[in-house]
Amino acid sequence: MSAQLSQQGTTRLLIAEKSENSAYELDSALRDAGIATKLSISDDLGQIAQMVGQGETDIAVLTDKFDGLEQLIPRIRQNGPHTPLILLTDDSQESAWSVVSALNLGATDAVPASCPDQLALVIKRELENVCQRQNYSQIRRALKEAEERCQLLLQGSKSAIAYVHEGMHIHANEHYLNLFGYTDIDDLCGESLADILCTDSVQELKRQLKALRPKSSDEADEAAEQAAAKKAESSTFNFVSAPGEDDREPIKGTMTLTNSQYEGEDCLQVTVKVADNEAPAEDPAPRAAASDELELPGFVKAADSFFANDGGERFLLVAGLDNFGQLQQAYGLVGTETICRKVWKKFAELTGDYPVIRLSQHQFALAVVGDSQDKIHETADAVRRQMADLILEVQDKTVRPTITIAGVPYDPDRGVSGSLDAAHVLLMDTIESESSNTVVLPKPASEDPEIDGAKIILRQITEAIENKTFVTLFQPIISLRGDSDEHYEVFLRMTGDEGEQIEPAQFLQTAIDNNVAGKIDRWVILQSIKMLSVHRAKGHATRLTINLTSNSVTDPEFLQWLGVAIKAARLPSDAVIFQITEKDATTYLRQTREFVEGLRNMHCRASLSRFGLIEDPFETLRHIPVDMVKLDGASVVSVDDQDEVRDKLVQTIQQLQNAGKLTIVPMVENANILSTLWQAGANYIQGHYLQEPSQEMDYDFSTED
Repeated sequence: MSAQLSQQGTTRLLIAEKSENSAYELDSALRDAGIATKLSISDDLGQIAQMVGQGETDIAVLTDKFDGLEQLIPRIRQNGPHTPLILLTDDSQESAWSVVSALNLGATDAVPASCPDQLALVIKRELENVCQRQNYSQIRRALKEAEERCQLLLQGSKSAIAYVHEGMHIHANEHYLNLFGYTDIDDLCGESLADILCTDSVQELKRQLKALRPKSSDEADEAAEQAAAKKAESSTFNFVSAPGEDDREPIKGTMTLTNSQYEGEDCLQVTVKVADNEAPAEDPAPRAAASDELELPGFVKAADSFFANDGGERFLLVAGLDNFGQLQQAYGLVGTETICRKVWKKFAELTGDYPVIRLSQHQFALAVVGDSQDKIHETADAVRRQMADLILEVQDKTVRPTITIAGVPYDPDRGVSGSLDAAHVLLMDTIESESSNTVVLPKPASEDPEIDGAKIILRQITEAIENKTFVTLFQPIISLRGDSDEHYEVFLRMTGDEGEQIEPAQFLQTAIDNNVAGKIDRWVILQSIKMLSVHRAKGHATRLTINLTSNSVTDPEFLQWLGVAIKAARLPSDAVIFQITEKDATTYLRQTREFVEGLRNMHCRASLSRFGLIEDPFETLRHIPVDMVKLDGASVVSVDDQDEVRDKLVQTIQQLQNAGKLTIVPMVENANILSTLWQAGANYIQGHYLQEPSQEMDYDFSTED
């Protein structure tokens, strides 16, 4: 939908007017009428049509002073069919537009410019219509999803369920079909319920139907219909099925009839429960089919036993159905579940005697042993190729699903579960890299120099923590709004084997991947607040911003440790601001939200750094209540040279200001950008133009007064 009201209740108002003063007067009148607006003004007819088409406005108001409105209004209506478009007319003109002519072209309404009160009422009416339209759309989507979920639950139910209208089957799930010997729902539809029962059971069925009296729209007396419906909502009786054509033994059990609806039509729901000793034998299933319902502990036990009895290379593989999201959009929940179930069945058949498990709807795991890693790769690739040959028919369309397989060597120290998690992470990384229909295994250590490099970095990190050879640097953050407090950001360097300083980009990701970055964060915090305490004792009102890694944000014990550390340093809670990157916040959204809320309970503030790298950065802000936002430096370096970059930067800062966030702009390398940042409303600046990071907090903030 083109018109989306902002969550803050502010109306995005677009006014097409040649005079800005007139536009502001109109906006002021609307505000006086109680309509909160976020105003955009334009005299470019092409830009107006584009803004409406991109959903950047809730209400568009046009004056009749423009030439070419006969072409513009239909174009706007085509781009944004649901966006209210109001034409302001001038009564003093002889050729003034009439309401009829405006509506014929596609305008929502036409209002005299001399009647601002009428315009306010029209806008309120149209906003209400927009809200109603959004609500209806959400309700329709929710109903559609609910129907798909119900259909999925029906198909996945272990009970045999069918729906009968006027005695004839209109639908049944797979268990019901298998129970009575049908292979396809089309073979059962139109068949009478009485035809599948023996003579005695048919007589009992008729008696139950009379007692049940399903609802009927043909009842003459509505009171009698309601009384009959209340008489019995469901009925259960014992039944015996009619003999099958293949001389199978009759099925015995209980049948429950319940008043229901299917696809909006009154009918009976038939639920069949077969006596345990009468249940027909199921067709032989693949060896791994039972793993569909196997709990993870059962798979772990089976894999441990399998690895103990076989030599050679041992691997945990995780397979994922490619393009799962696209399949859901194309075939819905029910169709996608059908695809996943058939892919799982084929996967279980292809994996022979190896332990397998269905981890989720579209992901499966496999424990495999081979003479070498190359042999394991060949085994996985053979499964992948054969899966690619699978052709399915879903909703009258041909589907050729493919899978991607990722695996890691079994690590006895981590066990099956830990190795399985590592394989799953590798699969997710492969999918994010947009690779599909492939097999990914890590290179052997002898072939992968990165592994040796990681070992060296981990050794250096351990030595740096033990020998305290990490170095903390401080760079000032300068206020553009008269804040007199001193403010620094803490940066980290590691000393290498040759005494050189190593930047975090060269070692921090390795530390995160190996879950040791949390130790680095704690070291930095302790050293920083120790130096901050000494500095504040000299009479400085100084604050520090300290960067944290995802290891700390996701550590449930970190907040408790942090509270103890700050209290021990006897610092006010607002003296330290903790900063998290946008990437980490997006990746660990729930944990980051809980972490920031925990900081708030401690009266500490939080900041989001490298803001603006993802497609919709403000979506993250709506979930994480940080106090400050530091823009990504890449959005600043080209401001002097590229007008588009400058305009985008200014727009981002203004959006952050409207959201109540304090903004920090880094990488300020010259004085030319300061005027732009001041006018845009930035709160703080930072960069080498002011001061490079140094080991002392020695910047003279008095020069900025």
